[in-house]
Amino acid sequence: MNVSQLLSTLYQEVKNRAYIKQMEVSDQSQTLLKARLYISRELFVQIYRNDRFNTTNLALIYHRQRIYARDQLDGT
Repeated sequence: MNVSQLLSTLYQEVKNRAYIKQMEVSDQSQTLLKARLYISRELFVQIYRNDRFNTTNLALIYHRQRIYARDQLDGT
């Protein structure tokens, strides 16, 4: 899934999931995406996608602490 596809999917998921209060895109280009899906002020999923390196990283952040993460490097 590339940046464009991921962004489209994220917008759709925000609409479909009532517990996601807000989506914030902090950085975006043709090959890079940094976004946050807020569940509450102190709880959010941070999403990073880099098409150039085929990398997708997800992190669950609670009270500024990374409590869970899933990193994908080189598509694996």
